[in-house]
Amino acid sequence: MTAAWRYFLLALVLAPAAAWGVYRLARGLGFLDPPWNPEHEERRTIIAALYAFLLFLCVFLFGFANGWPRMWVYFGVINALALVFFLGIGLRAVRRLWKLRHPSPVMPAEPVAPVEPEPRDGGSPL
Repeated sequence: MTAAWRYFLLALVLAPAAAWGVYRLARGLGFLDPPWNPEHEERRTIIAALYAFLLFLCVFLFGFANGWPRMWVYFGVINALALVFFLGIGLRAVRRLWKLRHPSPVMPAEPVAPVEPEPRDGGSPL
């Protein structure tokens, strides 16, 4: 049995354990629960986009550093598109979260009449 086959069998055995561990982590962090409010939903989107961006970035940098083989250039292009996509999703979620946490002040619909100051002498004008 070659080393490649041993790594393949090891990956085949450990893949379900890794998937179960990711599931437990996601459930423990609350990713599988429905969002409590819009802010919680945007935070989850940001974290998922960051993880995906880092995953695709590692693959892209590895391939770029090693010089993409001819057929893998297509994979590199798709990987770059995935990087841009997840970057866009994350930036959109950051912008929406910023707007949720810092709402713009609401301008009154009609102007408020100025209040006349009361006389300073304390007495009535008569």
